[in-house]
Amino acid sequence: MKRLGIIALLSAVLMSGVGCGGPMYLTGSMGDWYAKKYNESPWIYGNVLSFAVYGFAYGFGLMGDSMIVNTYYFWAKDAAPLGDNKGSTFDHAPNPGKKMN
Repeated sequence: MKRLGIIALLSAVLMSGVGCGGPMYLTGSMGDWYAKKYNESPWIYGNVLSFAVYGFAYGFGLMGDSMIVNTYYFWAKDAAPLGDNKGSTFDHAPNPGKKMN
């Protein structure tokens, strides 16, 4: 158990310095999918799957965005000298549901 704690602490320290802000393509796409499914069945996606499955998957998506996708877009596409010095954005898919605002 002590070894697992040391490995978890070491992993957290090493991964804390990795990653960049960016367009969040992976989590944005997951959010669009969830909004579409919630519109189709609010009972299933609003209660049953929201915390159990979607929250778990969203956490991994956030890590993937921060460490891989956003890092690539920051260094290769957006930031000078390799990029064009303009930020990338994520365009959300239109949602067929009712709007609250």
